[in-house]
Amino acid sequence: MQALIQALISQVSNDAPLAAILGAAPAVYLTEAPESAALPLVVLHVGSGRVSHDFSGDRITVAALALQVTAADINMALTGAQRINDLLDNANINLSTGSLLSCRRSTALHPAMPGFNSLQTALYTADVTFECQVFDAA
Repeated sequence: MQALIQALISQVSNDAPLAAILGAAPAVYLTEAPESAALPLVVLHVGSGRVSHDFSGDRITVAALALQVTAADINMALTGAQRINDLLDNANINLSTGSLLSCRRSTALHPAMPGFNSLQTALYTADVTFECQVFDAA
């Protein structure tokens, strides 16, 4: 699963169209961004309900992943999340170990206004969730 996480972070952080939308290459954080992180940013959340199917030593792991774009502008958050969706939905991504069988968006984009940061800047988020299947050969 670590290979999938690394590949997704690389895809998102190196995507030129996403950088153009957000004004710079996005910082991608795993699980939580530090309070001092500059906006906009992307946080990758790995769902806790991973399911693995083992057969003859081979394994298929199904994991839910959510990527959350946080920005000071709702349109930037939504457009950034849409770009991530376009980038990753049914993407063909090379992993350092294992093989990505599929990466599919599992819910609609979800916008929210979670509050304000320490500088009293309004924060807007947009989440896009995926279900990914990774195959590891014995």
